[in-house]
Amino acid sequence: MEETKRLLPLTEKIMRIIAAACLVGMAAMTGADVVMRGVFNTPIFGCEEIVSILGVVAVGFALPYAHYQKSHIGVEILVRRLPKRVRDVFGLVTNLATLFLAAIITWRMYDYAATLSESGEVSMNLELPEYMVVYVLAFGFLVYSACLLSDIVKYFTGRRG
Repeated sequence: MEETKRLLPLTEKIMRIIAAACLVGMAAMTGADVVMRGVFNTPIFGCEEIVSILGVVAVGFALPYAHYQKSHIGVEILVRRLPKRVRDVFGLVTNLATLFLAAIITWRMYDYAATLSESGEVSMNLELPEYMVVYVLAFGFLVYSACLLSDIVKYFTGRRG
């Protein structure tokens, strides 16, 4: 039981590091492409695809971190004026609705990735398998769903922070 309590925060931390590395990679690739275009008149082949893939990974892997940091969009001006109990219930309802939506997105993305895998769909220039990118994004949503579920369980067990 103790290992499962640490698994989700550890997974979130690893995903956060990967997301940050993807952002650095996007900046480096874009900068290198601009220099190559300007100095040598030769763009980096497939740069747009690589930057797009890194962007997808960054967004998908940053979801759990954004949830724990409460970096998502909120209606704070209204909610902070409510009593604590009402705010807690409002947070529970929001987490339940978000979990429902994120679970559907996760399921459909895994299904879509399987379809792409079967069809052999590849990217236009580098011919990278597109299903892998969709699986990675679906994994990000899966971990995000687990974070939401963890918060819902904490609400009902009285261990909310």
